[in-house]
Amino acid sequence: MPPGKSDDRGATPSPDLIRFVEAYLSARELAWEEIAGEGSGRLFYRIKGKGKSWVAMVSSHPPKDKRGVTENDSFLYIGQHLRGKGVPVPEIYHHNIERGWFLMEDLGDCHLQTEIMSIKGNQRQLIETYQRVVDCLVLIQVEGRKGFDLARTHNAPYDQGFMLAWESGYFHFAFLADYLGLDIPDEELRDEMEDLARQAAQALGGYFLYRDFQSRNIMVWEGGLGLLDFQGGRLGPLQYDLASLLLDPYVELDAGVQEELLAYYLGRIQDRVKLDPKGFQEQYPLVALHRNMQILGAFAFLIKARGLEFFRPYIPLALKSLRTILQDKCFNPYKKLRKVVFEEIKGI
Repeated sequence: MPPGKSDDRGATPSPDLIRFVEAYLSARELAWEEIAGEGSGRLFYRIKGKGKSWVAMVSSHPPKDKRGVTENDSFLYIGQHLRGKGVPVPEIYHHNIERGWFLMEDLGDCHLQTEIMSIKGNQRQLIETYQRVVDCLVLIQVEGRKGFDLARTHNAPYDQGFMLAWESGYFHFAFLADYLGLDIPDEELRDEMEDLARQAAQALGGYFLYRDFQSRNIMVWEGGLGLLDFQGGRLGPLQYDLASLLLDPYVELDAGVQEELLAYYLGRIQDRVKLDPKGFQEQYPLVALHRNMQILGAFAFLIKARGLEFFRPYIPLALKSLRTILQDKCFNPYKKLRKVVFEEIKGI
């Protein structure tokens, strides 16, 4: 592929990036193909040559925290940390943190979503496929927490304040206000949102939390699984990533499948961790609610702020899931939130 623009954010790779890859691989005349990054602000390229393939990621302007630790620092640290624990994330062969360049293992292009949609008529095969994913999740949660140093990432702790800002708050301002145009004052829902976050924060934490563990970040390749988009990892409650997987609007698992997989998960996690299954299940709807609100906030932001129409068809599915969660009797006292979700949101 001929050299492209010098701007790493362009659709074609910059000459500097091409030289960076060619020097490491000791190869020229490589074929470069851009890969869609969906909701990410990063660029991805599949590179082919010598009968092999690799993926290059470009993240030129990563978010950073007040200390100057960037998302690129998080990506490198978490990727190496998880791989060291036996988690099937791509191997990072070569990187330049300052330029935001990463050359990685190619995990193919078959998302779990694609796999599941092709076998939805075969419930037993679907369950068995998800059981493999749940086994991987348990490994991530239990092994991933060992030796994990949040200070080496730009990620904030998963706590009550984070939930209020980036889950229920995201839902309120990005989805209800910006996407739907509903004029709901902050103070109208504040008390209920604060109480819900307080209760969810009581779920047993301290486990590795992937935070976006869903079917488009899970690849099926070479008979196994591969995981993408792990840079948001931190520590948190066990229920969160399970909810991410089971409530995933990209595949819309029915209630019976969700219940069977939750039961399977409880059996597998109790092989590794002592926990109270009844308490876990009581906390699950509270944590799942926050994950579901985060999904709607994120989809709304990506559609409205970034013009990514890919996510629009999944809004009704995520809203349906939210309404199902809110039918749990534990949410009966939250009359204002229920009124908004069941009565004021219309036309979806």
